[in-house]
Amino acid sequence: MRLLTVLCFCLFATSFVSAQNEGYAETTVLAHQAQETTYDADLGLHRGRERTLLGDLDLSGAWGGPTYNYSMTGDDWALVRGGFGGLEFGEEFFLGYGGWKGRESFTVDNPTDASPDFQFQHSGFILAYSPLSDKVIHPRITTIIGPGKIDINPQFVPAGEDSRDRMLVGQAMVGFELNLFQWFRLGVDGGYRFASGVDTPTITAQDVSGTVLQIEARFGFSW
Repeated sequence: MRLLTVLCFCLFATSFVSAQNEGYAETTVLAHQAQETTYDADLGLHRGRERTLLGDLDLSGAWGGPTYNYSMTGDDWALVRGGFGGLEFGEEFFLGYGGWKGRESFTVDNPTDASPDFQFQHSGFILAYSPLSDKVIHPRITTIIGPGKIDINPQFVPAGEDSRDRMLVGQAMVGFELNLFQWFRLGVDGGYRFASGVDTPTITAQDVSGTVLQIEARFGFSW
């Protein structure tokens, strides 16, 4: 009887230890599989998504409006008027397009009685950055690049020569923006306009380039 009791106890102990070992092994395998699944998911996420300049920013608004600026030309200033429209990303970046045309004649630097005057207009893509855009008054940095053209007054164009010339125009400005209402902002900027590719005997890229002082009304909304 005593021997039977010892044998039963040994059988029970052996079964208990075996069950414990099998449960531990199964738990280890499941944990390892879960870890591999998480690693594969993370790896797939990192492999499948590339970071881009604007791709990680959400579309947050749409804005547009008129622009008025005074551009330095020769020894004077000329009014340039136009408009723009575009989309806002992440409440700080703006990407749009606009066009502007001089309402007064431009003149060359150091003009004389024989110097020509000309009409100027340009258009281009707009990229603007407005940090702290939730503040009532906040800074704004704007760049514009696109095509431009000039039309020289015909009386200064020799016979047989073209009175029109096309070029590349860039504009860089820094200023402040005032949030008057949720749908209306007012911007005041100052900067410089650059021109490249001017090819006329009487007008140079320096004549087209100049300081810019600008006021811009922006209508739209951010969501």
